[in-house]
Amino acid sequence: MHRRGSGFLLTLAITFMLAFTGCLGKSSGNGGNGGVQTVSLNPNQTISIDVGGTQVFTAAGKDANGHTVLGVNIQFVVVSGSPNSSSPLSIASNGNACAGTWDASVSICSPGTSGIALVTAVIEGVSSPPTTVYVHQHINSLQISNAESQSPQYDCFSQGQTWQFEATAYSGNPPVDITSSVGPIDWASNPPGVVTTSTYVPPNEPNVLNQIQTTAAAPGITQLYASVSGTTSAPIAFTTCLIQSIYLQIANQGQAGNSITVNNGESVTITATAVDTLYKKANVTPLVKPPLTWSTTNPEIAAFATITNTTATNTATARSNIGGATLTASCTPPSCNIGVLPSLPIYASDCLPTSSTAPCELPNGTAGYGTISVDVTLPTGSTEPVYTAWAATTDCQNQPGCASALFAVKPGTNPIGSIVALPRTPNSMMFNHQSTARLYFGTNQGLMYVNVGGASPSAALVSSSPTPCNVSLCGTVLTISNDGKLVVVSDTVSTPSQVYIYNGSSSGVAPVDLIIPGETATAAAFSPDQLKLFILTNAGNMYVYSTVDALSSFSPIATSVTNVIFSADGSFGYVAGTPGATSVSGFATCDTPTTNVLSGVTTKAVPLVLYPSPTFQLDSQGDWTQIVVALDPPYVDTFGVNVAQVPLPYNQFACTPPSVSPNLSYSTSSNLGQGDFTPIYSQLVNDGTEMIVVAQGSPNVFIFNVSNGTTTSVGLNDPLGGNSVPLAASASTDGTQVYVAACDQYKGTTCSAGSVHIICTSSCTTGQGDYQQVPYANINQDNNPNMCNGQGAGAPLCLPNLIAIQPK
Repeated sequence: MHRRGSGFLLTLAITFMLAFTGCLGKSSGNGGNGGVQTVSLNPNQTISIDVGGTQVFTAAGKDANGHTVLGVNIQFVVVSGSPNSSSPLSIASNGNACAGTWDASVSICSPGTSGIALVTAVIEGVSSPPTTVYVHQHINSLQISNAESQSPQYDCFSQGQTWQFEATAYSGNPPVDITSSVGPIDWASNPPGVVTTSTYVPPNEPNVLNQIQTTAAAPGITQLYASVSGTTSAPIAFTTCLIQSIYLQIANQGQAGNSITVNNGESVTITATAVDTLYKKANVTPLVKPPLTWSTTNPEIAAFATITNTTATNTATARSNIGGATLTASCTPPSCNIGVLPSLPIYASDCLPTSSTAPCELPNGTAGYGTISVDVTLPTGSTEPVYTAWAATTDCQNQPGCASALFAVKPGTNPIGSIVALPRTPNSMMFNHQSTARLYFGTNQGLMYVNVGGASPSAALVSSSPTPCNVSLCGTVLTISNDGKLVVVSDTVSTPSQVYIYNGSSSGVAPVDLIIPGETATAAAFSPDQLKLFILTNAGNMYVYSTVDALSSFSPIATSVTNVIFSADGSFGYVAGTPGATSVSGFATCDTPTTNVLSGVTTKAVPLVLYPSPTFQLDSQGDWTQIVVALDPPYVDTFGVNVAQVPLPYNQFACTPPSVSPNLSYSTSSNLGQGDFTPIYSQLVNDGTEMIVVAQGSPNVFIFNVSNGTTTSVGLNDPLGGNSVPLAASASTDGTQVYVAACDQYKGTTCSAGSVHIICTSSCTTGQGDYQQVPYANINQDNNPNMCNGQGAGAPLCLPNLIAIQPK
């Protein structure tokens, strides 16, 4: 170890400097506000330069008000850091310094000797703090080595563990150690966050300036560098032990289980125990500050206000909406398991004290879980929330000058509320479920949105110009991330086809543009932690996008893939249509390219939509079974999927996909009795116990009971005496209220009248059955019934065919 230096001489030199500069100036200011009170020297503190090198010094004086005093005379003073010896640095009156001596013209610097110099600036008798200059022979290499008396026992450090390193500077050939002459060493790491560093001076050895103490911080791998005088060392790898497992518990509930029922508006606090790859092996404790990402499968039901923290605990609030959600936590890059490529997320897992396949590793021996199921209900005596839906129309058909109307509708004597003009024809609409206020619209001219929570809502355009599409974001809205920030748009207008990812949380972030030549994205889903985006195309392929990894593909999957949605813990995504036309598969989230982890699930017909239930069963072996409902007209199939997380082995920097297998004991198939129908809307509601289905051409809302396989229906009342035909629908999260935009009268093949049907599927406080039909009437335009404005007299009637319930 290099523990020699010039610290003692430097201390003497500073004392000498203070005495010397006292003859020229003083550190205290002159009297009067107009005079120089303080002097600053740049560079300040410490610098290191080669023998024969040059450096420019500047100085400024400020008055008592902090204003720079102009027109002053600056005197630069340099003394040797070694008393009774000549200084290794000379400085001209203009501040140009030479590590040696200047010629008469102050243009050629002749090299001098190594040593230490102290530089100050004096203005009107006021001195600056000194800058220490280390002059040394040229550094040919800088090398990092261990500064401890022993070697590390393992090749990673647990969070909070400290270790000392040192850097050695060499000059010439053969190399000569010149560490003591180069001064303090600078240290840095990349990527940041894995380790923190602080200057380390060994006890009773003040001359040692080349050492640091590192402290393991966030799990991950980084490169540690040393640098001085323009020379940077070769990096050494520093690893803060990766997170191996995460176990969740409901706060203050302990072993009571992994599910809880709360009233809407209440909160659920979750605690997490995160252990690294040395846990048990090296008798280390769980992480005190685990950098976790907290996720919900249904932000309409329960959501975390802050989705990342290092406190090992977080609280989710149950919203006013009724139903079920699953909460979980993960170690998600880039804030956790930093610098591991491909990215290495770790998802929470179960551990049971009595299990042989999922042995519990919690310090107190209690059970831990991979997910927490939350059932949000109404308080006793309370009534269901009354919802507002927003209806729009596609009937402008992109005609120039045609403004589509968007209107709010709710039960009551004045059902129509705000009316908003949409300057572009929407083709899709979707609420940001994390926020109750923002409603996104996909259009062929570009993405737009309306913040419907304001007093006078209006449409906002991502780009005022409809071209180019990669700026305006033309296309159909496919999905929105659970944190509400990212919106995925499939461009069906441009060639080649593209997928845009718009960040609605920050105006300064440019959209991501993914080019998928020859294919059109038809479905997409974010993992609950927002790390991965699975994209399905009309060619039967799947693409995986990540903020950490490059775009990858899994192809071909099938002739047609129809739907993708993630499991409760986020560790894999269910995909309908793989590997055959009537089956379901699962693809791991943690690896790139993704691994198919589920096979052997076959439905009776082509599965169009998959709905994983927010509730699940946990067996004695630590495996949980998630019930999945598949809509495959004319059937509804249910099946179980067993999932077990496999802990990350010590020193493994690659994904270990979850163990996933079908649980056929939960498999059922029910015929809705409607023949082969085309659904225009379906949704799993009421904590996963029911599914709402609205079919094309059928004047009914179907309620499928998941537990017993039975189906009931509520018919649409036709206010005009015919058969109302649904055009679009949206259901509340508890399934009690369904809003159906329908055509109520046809003239030939043209719909001539329509309304929004407000339906209560059970005994609601607002009504029963299809108790109110609301035809569009523009209350701002003499109750004009046409939702298309600007087309003149006699224009075809435009009616609502897009609808979405605003979350509470």
